[in-house]
Amino acid sequence: MMKGTYYDPGKESRAVDIVDNVPLNATEIAALWNTYMQYTMFICIFKHFSQTAEDNEVRMIFEDAVKIGIKRIDRVTELFHNESLPIPFGFTDKDVNLNAPRLFTDFYYLYYMVNANKIGIGINGLSFVTSARADIRDFYDHCINSSIHLYNKAIDVLLSKGMYIRPPIVTTAKEVDYVKKQNFLGGFLGEQRSLLAQEISALFYGIITNNIGKRLLMGFRQTASSDQVRKFMDRGVNLSSRLIDTFSSSLTREDVPDPVQWDFMVTDSTTPVFSDKFMMYHTTLIISAGILNYAASMSTCPRHDLAGHYAKALAEIASYLEDGLNILIDNGWYEEPPRTVDRRELVNEPKH
Repeated sequence: MMKGTYYDPGKESRAVDIVDNVPLNATEIAALWNTYMQYTMFICIFKHFSQTAEDNEVRMIFEDAVKIGIKRIDRVTELFHNESLPIPFGFTDKDVNLNAPRLFTDFYYLYYMVNANKIGIGINGLSFVTSARADIRDFYDHCINSSIHLYNKAIDVLLSKGMYIRPPIVTTAKEVDYVKKQNFLGGFLGEQRSLLAQEISALFYGIITNNIGKRLLMGFRQTASSDQVRKFMDRGVNLSSRLIDTFSSSLTREDVPDPVQWDFMVTDSTTPVFSDKFMMYHTTLIISAGILNYAASMSTCPRHDLAGHYAKALAEIASYLEDGLNILIDNGWYEEPPRTVDRRELVNEPKH
């Protein structure tokens, strides 16, 4: 039996007696690999945001985020070294021009931080509950808590500056009851019930996340070097606009206010900030997050018309994701995730 050590950066390590002589399993390797790729990417964008933020409170959040990201990368590197696993290439300072002017406003920076950590809390939570080794679980426990820390800091600054966009406040029934009619599920024809609070929430955050993604792709579109990448970003901007219109219409038809538009979030700079490889990877990452969001929304929205909107959105963005991955592969930018040895190839290898 080996004495394992729980990972807890910034605190004295807590040693506990655990059986820790087993190698990382497939789930743990996949989670750590994705953590490395994603946080080398986030460090690049957080560095740019911290250097170009005008507000000191905003700058400090991103400086904190860079430090946290570096700690995460260092720990994954250590774990991979211990397991004799190759360290991914990921992203480096070569993928970001730290001398470029700001591409987005401080308001966008804060909402980017909120959304990035909202996604991070979910991904790290999944990595936590699917990991077996105590040191890996403790690592992701820390990741979850640091993501919550950054999320809270960004929300607090938005609230203190009166910039936080709150979900709609609605009047609900005063008594609890059971559903009595089948038209509860309807939405295409005939009598249509009013929106549920959970349906309003899904539509609201669908608009918010598409606005965040749309502005990111607008910035990428005006600074991309490759015409192929610019066209891909333009397609994403148009797709996000259509989804925003669809979700907004579902709210306004029932006199529920939709979030304000954010046309002032992107600057007019055309100086390249990020490499085309970086921008393509980042875009496929947020598309993947969108697929998860729409699948979750579809499962919590009983009305058929809303489920139809999410089903259509899933089909469109899945196709968009595939095209993005093909661009990454065609340009030699897609780093292959860890995979098992191909036993059929081993059979055909020359024997010595």
